Amino acid sequence: MPFFADYHMHSRHSFDAHFPVRDMAEAAVRAGLEEICFTNHIDFEDPEYADRPADLAAQKQEIDAAAAALPITILHGAELGLSPDQAISDTSYNYIKDAGLDFIIGSVHMVAGQNTYVPPYFEHRSREEAYTAYIAEIDRAIRTLPCACTLGHYDFVTKRAPYENRPLRYQDAPDAFDSLLRYLAQNGKAMEINTSAWWDESAWGLDVLTRFRELGGEYVTFGSDAHRPENVGKRLPEARELAKAAGIRYTARFRQLKPEFIPI
Repeated sequence: MPFFADYHMHSRHSFDAHFPVRDMAEAAVRAGLEEICFTNHIDFEDPEYADRPADLAAQKQEIDAAAAALPITILHGAELGLSPDQAISDTSYNYIKDAGLDFIIGSVHMVAGQNTYVPPYFEHRSREEAYTAYIAEIDRAIRTLPCACTLGHYDFVTKRAPYENRPLRYQDAPDAFDSLLRYLAQNGKAMEINTSAWWDESAWGLDVLTRFRELGGEYVTFGSDAHRPENVGKRLPEARELAKAAGIRYTARFRQLKPEFIPI
């Protein structure tokens, strides 16, 4: 049987989510998942949310209670917002270093002080400028957090992009993509296939994943980015097929930040 796990989920311990761990975990059981990981936000790079990092001790307490009652493995993780500013990543690391995490996502939400999820980011940028700047920012920022297990949603910038041609393609920023993907591959990092950007349309990312594999990338993680129970595990089977089509052979389960490779 394929290993199905959702390694990008949020609960009420994130500033942008409201559901208890138990509700989200019960949804994962209904979806037939074997394993899940809660990766609530720690976003010191964003002035709007810097004072609202996830309470990891409270998260762990809720996870332990739910795991004891449900037939599913529930992991303790975090999603750290990345910045090219090393001081911000150092603050993030110091916040999580003693939390006993199983898994860490490194994600970029901001470019030059602007949140790429809101309209002002796009107002004075063409599609090419918006997307190239975002990938270049990831390439700079991911290097500041060596403890990250996987790169989260490389296509986050597309979520509310106003362009008719919304998908982010390798050809949109080949040089920046090559630098980023090469870094991930050479440093044993995974790349996340996050389904949330294409929940309601055809899946994309085959070109980026294929290039990751060509540059030596070995494995991916899968995440729905669910903030509500109804989205837990959403379209993960398609994400798995996307990885297979790109020639990627492995995903992984994590314990204490260490991967165990599992054939896809």
